Amino acid sequence: MEKRFGALRVIGTILKVLAWIVLAGGILGAIGMIITGGLFSGGSRLGSLSSQFGGAAVLAGLLGGVAGAIGLLFVAVVEFLVLYATGDAIYLALAIEENTRETAWYLKGGDTVRR
Repeated sequence: MEKRFGALRVIGTILKVLAWIVLAGGILGAIGMIITGGLFSGGSRLGSLSSQFGGAAVLAGLLGGVAGAIGLLFVAVVEFLVLYATGDAIYLALAIEENTRETAWYLKGGDTVRR
């Protein structure tokens, strides 16, 4: 049978690709957040708080980076699931439509498979 609703197929594919991009961006952002937390708490010029406040600032910077990374990863995974599931739902609706159309064709007296 002919493939219909080409725009929906494109939208479903775009949503799936966008889901992977969001997940990869979230992972890279989380890594960057941990690195930034380490920079602000370490012995670099950016970490001047550690010279003023000692170990508490080092711990706060690292914990802040890790906490932010965990939050960012959580949001990225949720967004990935929503986008990917939406793309799959579009493909599911298209598959149901194709199967329903083919079944109706057979019930009307179609004798061979048209694909």
